[in-house]
Amino acid sequence: MAKFDLADELRAVDCACARHGRGGEGHLCLFRVVPGLSAAAWQALKREFGLDAWEAAAAAQPLFEAGPGLHLFLEREMERAKLCQQPLALALIAPESTSENAPEADTSVEEIFALVRAQLRSFDFAALLGLGHAPGASSVPGSIAVVLSGTALAAAERVIGTMLRRIRQVLEPELVCSAGLVGYGGLAQLDTEALLDSAGNALERARRLGGNRLEVAPSADAVLASRETLVRASEKHFLFTGKKLPE
Repeated sequence: MAKFDLADELRAVDCACARHGRGGEGHLCLFRVVPGLSAAAWQALKREFGLDAWEAAAAAQPLFEAGPGLHLFLEREMERAKLCQQPLALALIAPESTSENAPEADTSVEEIFALVRAQLRSFDFAALLGLGHAPGASSVPGSIAVVLSGTALAAAERVIGTMLRRIRQVLEPELVCSAGLVGYGGLAQLDTEALLDSAGNALERARRLGGNRLEVAPSADAVLASRETLVRASEKHFLFTGKKLPE
């Protein structure tokens, strides 16, 4: 039914433009989010209802690349953590083959992505990172980024652990699934790349240790905050005593 509602809406806009348009003097861009409509389904809809004049952006799909969507969400949640003392957790989840005859991990990761999204709350976020692309500074290709809003690291460890157990129930025997997890509590200034790097390093450590496990990184902002506190204490000690604190 939703498909026909969308087609009716678009045709109504076309008709209104035809009646009230002024010979192409201007252009109007309309943004409409359609949950659950894939790129293939959109192309079929265009052909069926003659909607060739309409275009759809890939950003409307639920399958996000590790680009603006993930980074913008992380930036917003990290700002919330600093202002409201609301922690967040970031996990990178990735399957990998254990033998040459195993199914392609790239194929399995899309199935796992759907399973992960089904287990998330409405205010969490999941993104599929760079299938078939070279990894960037902070991305592990063929992995899934999961942002758990307002979730402390201990609680996030339980959530991701449960998620991994459910994923392993549907994986082929020749595939294993590992995850790297990091928390952020807003205690120090940190950018999204640094947080992604921490989660990526934890994931790589899980793989080096044999895979099929969850590795938790030290809370990056807590480490930075501790260093900043020590620096300030050392500066105050030197100011009042003229001596440096012992290492």
